[in-house]
Parts: sequence; structure tokens; C-alpha cells
Amino acid sequence: MRLNKNTLYVLQNLLVGCRSSSDVSDKIEGVDVRSIQRALERLTDAGLITRTGPSNNPTYSIDYLNLLSATIPEKILEDEQRPESSFNHELFEWLLKTSAADLEQSPVGFELESRDKKISAKELEFLTVELSWKSSALEGNTYTLLDTQILLTEGVKAKGKTEFETQMVLNHKNAVAFIVSNPELFSRDIQFATVEELHRIIGDNLGIPSGVRKRLVKISASNYTPLANPQQLRERADDAIQIINSCSDPYMKSLMALCLIPYLQTFEDGNKRTGRMLANAILISTIGRGFSLRKVSAKELALAYLAFYEFNSMKSLSKILKTELS
Repeated sequence: MRLNKNTLYVLQNLLVGCRSSSDVSDKIEGVDVRSIQRALERLTDAGLITRTGPSNNPTYSIDYLNLLSATIPEKILEDEQRPESSFNHELFEWLLKTSAADLEQSPVGFELESRDKKISAKELEFLTVELSWKSSALEGNTYTLLDTQILLTEGVKAKGKTEFETQMVLNHKNAVAFIVSNPELFSRDIQFATVEELHRIIGDNLGIPSGVRKRLVKISASNYTPLANPQQLRERADDAIQIINSCSDPYMKSLMALCLIPYLQTFEDGNKRTGRMLANAILISTIGRGFSLRKVSAKELALAYLAFYEFNSMKSLSKILKTELS
């Protein structure tokens, strides 16, 4: 079922704690209660919410297993008038108690083809160059793929590039080296200290503070506001690691890292890069494969992140990861 703008905006209000049509009505100005009720009916028919209680005063709850694979139209994500959203504690609580088997069998799951567990030297060099280039480019870095190859294989800096850009590319190479040198940190239960170290390497000499951030951050082009309290943020970071570790399937484990690390915005900067590197580390250390996102445009990836930040749908990020690994 294709959901319209009004229906999806009602969904967003349910995601921030509204549980009835009157609750949603208090949040949305200029929309009559009957329109909200119709939207709730469509969301129920689509399987994204469940209805309980008396027929004259029902309450609604999110069906997260279906929401993870919901299609969020690009035009909705590009609409600057969409509602504000915030960190969804209920999503984390649901993920903490949901079995890995249920997640892996959901539409966002994906069975990887078995292969040798150790990545070859040639594959590793290819991945390091492509990943360092593309992950940096997604952050606005102007190094080309050829510039990156020459820098990483021959140590020659590209002309006309800043020291900041050069350092960013080198940091990705160093992060891959750390991953390959320490496979045991990623093939078994991951520790938060390991994620912190990945982040430190990614942000080395770029002016990015290490450790859990102590101030509020905003995400460009998003109406999503992450947690602000450092103690709460640290606690939820442990929860995110627990969710990632609960997945035995390398693909689902990698997808959770790709989604949850940027969603939390645990660090002051470099969260998406850290999420990409952790997702790669899991795959490299378990099945000997990685991904670079070479064929993904910056806009496509940004919209995929927005779908998760604001609507908690993993469908687009899952599709991107599946395409990279297929």
C-alpha cells in the first residue's frame, strides 16, 4: 500500500509518543480529526500499526517488524515541511527484546553467499582504495578515485587538495588496517571501546573530539534531533552494541551497525563514517568481504539515512547494502 503525505506524518507523530487520534490532532495543526482517523486506518491496513481498546476510543502502537521494511517515498523525505522527529526509545527497546531470527527472516534480512573467511591481499587493496575514496567523497572530499589510489599506494598527495582532505583519506586507510590487524575485535562480541577506537582513527588530526559528545548536534537536511544528554547517550550506545552483537548473521549485524551508529550520533562528528567502517569491519572479519558504496550517490544515501532517522525504516539502507554485497 502506497502511503500519502498526511498518513506518513501521522505515523511520525506516533513514533514520538502519540497513541490516539486526539493525541495526533494536538500535534498537527490544520488537519481535522477525521482525516487523522483515516490515516490511522490506512496505517493499520498497511500493517504498520496495531489498534487496541474500545472502538470509540482506540489506541495505536507501532509494528516495528513491518516498519523496518516500509517504503518511504523520496518526495516525502524531500518535503521541508515534514514534522520534527526525535530519538525513538521505543524502537531501541523493541530491538533489544526482538530475536535475531525474527530480524534475519524479515524483509530487510539477506542471506550472504558463503565464501572463504579471509580477504585476499588484492581484494583488500581494492577495497581500501574504493572505500577510502567513496566514504570521504560522501563527506564532501574532492579527492578523485585516481588521486586516492596514488595517495594510498604511492604516498603522493594530490595537487590542489587540502591537508584536511588528504588526512581524511589516509584515516580511512588506517581504519581498514586496524580492522584487518584485529579481526577478533569484530568477529566476536564488539565492545564500545572498539567503536571509540575506530572513531578516533577516522577523526585523527581532523579536529574531531574523541569520546561521547557533550553537546547537542543537528544533522544536515534532517528534522531528526538525536539525544542530547551524554549519560543517556552512553547508555544507549551500549544498547546499540548489544543489539548489533545479538545478531549472528553477518549481514544483519552489519546492517544494524550501518543504521544505529549514525542514528545515535554518539560522537560530535564522523558518526556515518564510523558506522560505515564498523559495518565493513564486521563483514571483513567474518566472511572476508567489504563494501565501498561506489555506485551509490550522495543523495541516495542521504535519503536512505533520512528514512531511518525520521521514519525508522531500514528498507533503503538494506537495499543499498544488499546491492553492494550481491
